Amino acid sequence: MFEGIIQLSPMGVGLTMAGSYIMTVFASELYLHRSRSHRAVTFHPVLCQLFRMWIWLTTYGVTAKTWVAVHRKHHAKCDTVEDPHSPRIHGLWTILGKGTLLYRKAARDADLVKAYGVGIREDWMDEHLYTRHRFRGALVFLALELLVFGPVTGFMIWLFQLSILPFWASGFINGIFHVVGYRNFDTKEDSRNFFPIGILFGGAELHNNHHANPASAKLSMKWWEFDSGYLVLRALAFLRLARINHVGRLPAGDQSRARRHAAGSAGQ
Repeated sequence: MFEGIIQLSPMGVGLTMAGSYIMTVFASELYLHRSRSHRAVTFHPVLCQLFRMWIWLTTYGVTAKTWVAVHRKHHAKCDTVEDPHSPRIHGLWTILGKGTLLYRKAARDADLVKAYGVGIREDWMDEHLYTRHRFRGALVFLALELLVFGPVTGFMIWLFQLSILPFWASGFINGIFHVVGYRNFDTKEDSRNFFPIGILFGGAELHNNHHANPASAKLSMKWWEFDSGYLVLRALAFLRLARINHVGRLPAGDQSRARRHAAGSAGQ
């Protein structure tokens, strides 16, 4: 039986999965979220292509424009009946178990994508690959991983990769982070900081801070909070691979700015 070009040890499998997880967190939290959705950071074109290719390979049908549009509507209508994925409306277990279906339903709404995807231009790569063949990237990656790692190990790694964005990232952030945790700011929705040390989700654990100031590239706002995603952005900026556009720190109780949302604002 064919066992693949590379035979990984159990530790090798774990390291490969961990590397995949980190790359998906960078691609979703730093690129799709802080850069494309809120324009808090601008990446070098080479990094943009790397992130775009990874998203195409490790998700099923996700495009930058639809992801950004759905996320911006989440900010604009957060925890109301118009929110595409609110645990207050749909229930926590629905977000964790069926959050991908809610996303796909919202992404199929042409009016939503048109209204909230403003400024996200699709280029030649989108037209000929990422959007036109958005459901084929994961299948291409499956074939490659079966070839490289063998049918059993390759399929296991691929299945884990395919689950990261809809469950570990979107499910936790859109679900649990609106239910469990503490709040620095009295925003109109239920966002919470799940944990003050943002490592596992690249700083997205500081979710209430983000909803209070969506345009900030840095999500930590107290001296005892840590945003690992911002540390990565600072390193990339030092290497001239990224440009940080805005860093905001809100004073406690600043309600006018706490209610500010990026979706639909000028220039988006």
